Amino acid sequence: MSKCVFILGMHRSGTSALAGSLQEAGLYLGNVLSGNLKGKNEKGLQEPASLIHMHENLLQANGGSWHAPPDHITWNPLHRAVRDLFIESRHHIPIWGFKEPRTLLAFGGWVKALKGWTAVGIFRNPTEVALSLHNRNQLPLEQGISLWMHYNQRLLTLQTRHGFPIIEFSRNGEKTREDIRRATGALGLTPPDKFDFFQPTLRNFEAVDQAFPSGTQALYAELQARCL
Repeated sequence: MSKCVFILGMHRSGTSALAGSLQEAGLYLGNVLSGNLKGKNEKGLQEPASLIHMHENLLQANGGSWHAPPDHITWNPLHRAVRDLFIESRHHIPIWGFKEPRTLLAFGGWVKALKGWTAVGIFRNPTEVALSLHNRNQLPLEQGISLWMHYNQRLLTLQTRHGFPIIEFSRNGEKTREDIRRATGALGLTPPDKFDFFQPTLRNFEAVDQAFPSGTQALYAELQARCL
């Protein structure tokens, strides 16, 4: 039976590095955006363009967007049709997956359509994410932290419910590389002798050490405690 691997994590949190590394280990991603985005993502998003547009339209149809997540999401027939065609195009592939950060918000609609699936999650220091979003999208830092809380609370909830592995996109590049290797094995994939896709330089905006709001710190600590 074909199995889908969800690569879950919020924007600017290392999902591209993880997706590219899993592809090196044999995970089928299909046609994804892999070009350099003017220094903002050196090796590309590793996302299917069709799902970026479908997910954002889904959020808009529910009164929100990626940076203003709606409280509830209802999939209409058009969004379900795009989802089902995407899944059908991969039914002959033993193990395939995809990465698109909005999947954290739309997750329920995906699992309803899949018989076989697993997942892996990745998260990053909240301030680094907020700084990266500020640089890329000019979002105020406070909004970036709020978005970090929203997406990563969802990640924690799903990990608690389903027990899939999660890792941190940390400042220690060698540790991150080794964590990716462990996650690859946990998914039943065979890690290559050397991961070439992941490079520590993929990380931008090393945050200075600073205190976060208490709720943010507690969530960050809980995610760290769940790591492989």
